Amino acid sequence: MSAALTTRSLLTRPAPALGLLLAGALLTARPASAQDLERVLRTQLGAADGAPVEQLFEVGNQLLDEAPESDDAFRNALVTAVEGTGEKARLAAAVALKGLKEDATYGRDLLALLEPLSGSEDEGIRAMAIALCGDRAAFNTRVLPDVRELVEKNCKDELVPPLVRIEASLALWGIGSNGQRAVAKTTLEQFLRSSDRDLVVRGALALAQMNVESGKAWSVLREIKDEPTTYGRQARLFLQRAEMRREFDRDLARLAEKLHGQPDGGGDTDYRLLDELRSRIRFTHVRGGDLSDQELLEFAAKGMLQGLDRHSTFFTGDEYKKFFFDLDREYGGIGAFVNFDQDDDFSIVRPIYSGPAYRAGLRSGDKILEVDGWETSGHTSDEIIRRLKGRPGTDVVLKVYRLGFQEPQMFSIQRGQISVPSVNWAMLPGDIGYIELITFSANISREIQVALDDLMDRGAKGLVLDVRNNTGGYLTKAVDVVEKFLPAETLVLATEGPSEKRREYVTRPRRFVTDLPLAVLTNNFSASASEITAGALQDHGRAVIVGERTFGKGSVQNIIPLETDQGERFSDLNRDGAWQDGEPFDDRNGNGKFDAGARIKITVALYYLPSGRTPHRQFDKEGRVIDPNWGVIPDKKLDLLEKNPADAWKNSAVFALLKEGAFRKYVKDHLGKNEALFRKLAEGDDGDPQKYPDFDAFYDSLDTKLSKDDVRRWIRYEVRDQVSDLRGAVYPGNRALGDPQEDAQLQEAVRSLLDKVGVDIRAIDAYRNVLKIDFGDKEKAAKK
Repeated sequence: MSAALTTRSLLTRPAPALGLLLAGALLTARPASAQDLERVLRTQLGAADGAPVEQLFEVGNQLLDEAPESDDAFRNALVTAVEGTGEKARLAAAVALKGLKEDATYGRDLLALLEPLSGSEDEGIRAMAIALCGDRAAFNTRVLPDVRELVEKNCKDELVPPLVRIEASLALWGIGSNGQRAVAKTTLEQFLRSSDRDLVVRGALALAQMNVESGKAWSVLREIKDEPTTYGRQARLFLQRAEMRREFDRDLARLAEKLHGQPDGGGDTDYRLLDELRSRIRFTHVRGGDLSDQELLEFAAKGMLQGLDRHSTFFTGDEYKKFFFDLDREYGGIGAFVNFDQDDDFSIVRPIYSGPAYRAGLRSGDKILEVDGWETSGHTSDEIIRRLKGRPGTDVVLKVYRLGFQEPQMFSIQRGQISVPSVNWAMLPGDIGYIELITFSANISREIQVALDDLMDRGAKGLVLDVRNNTGGYLTKAVDVVEKFLPAETLVLATEGPSEKRREYVTRPRRFVTDLPLAVLTNNFSASASEITAGALQDHGRAVIVGERTFGKGSVQNIIPLETDQGERFSDLNRDGAWQDGEPFDDRNGNGKFDAGARIKITVALYYLPSGRTPHRQFDKEGRVIDPNWGVIPDKKLDLLEKNPADAWKNSAVFALLKEGAFRKYVKDHLGKNEALFRKLAEGDDGDPQKYPDFDAFYDSLDTKLSKDDVRRWIRYEVRDQVSDLRGAVYPGNRALGDPQEDAQLQEAVRSLLDKVGVDIRAIDAYRNVLKIDFGDKEKAAKK
């Protein structure tokens, strides 16, 4: 029997008994210490080097018999014991690693063993190594791309032995993306055109394993099904399985006809269409064999709703939980924005300054190595975040490394009820209050009131509301914002739809706060509630709109729970009406996680601004825009930054420096001795790079074609990030956006407001040398 066929069969059935192969190597009791375990494993691995390839799968499984209760301890001992052994021993060790259910590295060590074996001169070892790569569950999402690349290379390279390519195709089908699965299918179909009859048969059997039940492969199976060989028996099994599946589908169709009835003597053609589509997907699509009926049903539901308009959709329970959090931005946890940094370490991007993490001493850039003793390395963001979250009042212990620490430190943090801010604000030079509205969430009314009180107490002469990149939220929360700036009983918007009677939303008594001059910043990502805010204030002549045309979403969606997929019951311990991590729940389906239940988001109405217009971008049947005046069109239109196509190369140059952490390292190296200076530069640097300590030496060390002004700007962005930790408050916006020194749209808004109170923006020192806005031809001529 050939190596490739043996490899595949080894993965699906036990190998022959090992006999005396490991005689004397196995102990009757589990090793008492790590050293004993390592010694036992090294002995068994030494014996494995003399075993036939066909028996290595059983050797690997017997290694698992020595595993103590701690999978991590076994993994560490095995990785140490396999050093210096031969290819067969490493392959047996890979089988054992793959068998671990709670491997802390989740595939990283397994890939380290398999990668060199995938280039072995022994075809059997190479084929088995590739076959072991074909289990998606063995690798986490961070390791999986490397595994896919390794397998795809062996699949596509025509110089690779044919039997290894067949194994690689099967493995790629198991772990690959849609495009890679198509590559796997195409590769096997090439074998069907081979002049080697054995390769033709192997290719057909492999395609059958992929549930490809049509074309030449099926003809080959029919030709060999009566042969008294292993190939013939496998062909008969595949053909019988296909016939059983077809019979099942026919029974299901007949049952559907009975359930739905046959009015007027005809069948339910709508359900027949869905049944046929499901069958054709099953038999012909590259992923057909892996998709459950539930997944296909979800796809159909999404297609049905999204076919109506791009804002209607179907939410699975998991999707709804994420959508709900975006609107109700509260949870139990440590209070920090987290992600992987340029070193691929899981790190604090920025703590929420009112949260437990910041109070406990965590700062931006801190690397989280462990959560309650569980290593974060090798795991995905979702896996780590689930462990950081939990019921408020519970403790979590983090192992953290920070630049300057001699060794990692332990931080004990009591989780709290975290409210992710929807509003950031600051007082800009010229006494102009700047308020960034991140999203129209449930708590925005309270937050904007706090911002207004603070800015007005500090003597604001005008206000800028920034809804750029704000895609919306609750419609009623837009009303809550607008009524801070308009008198009572003023119309904000009206909604109306086929099943929704006209409803008008007006400002309420005692909600008006200020009549200060007002500007609103918009861009092409400002949508829905953002457009209500900007459009209503524009229609009433209350605010000048600055920036870019908005997105054009003037429709109203309702969220409707489905009776057919209700959420699981839970104990609402903090009485917030929503399930939070750590709250007990009725796990009906036994999957170990809370299921919120499916929802549909469906468009029920359009909204109309006070002037009667709708911002909604509507299309006719040919896809042409019906009303060219869609969206909210700004009174003053300009870009955030000057756009010069010739400068496009700068993006990659800056990205390279960010990736190596050049700006972050410069600031960290100089912040300690220059804290007061850096706090001042965070507010403004007059565009002068020489204000930064050792700037010229740093610039020369970068060996970059970026200008000194480009480098200065990115240093300042990093200064603002790190100074945020020192002052315990974030600067609104992100990079240039929201920075009065770099943001041309914000500068134009400030100029408009200062003009109304008789102040020239050029008379304010903080702006004089950094203005990005145009003052007309006369000013240009004067400068020349």
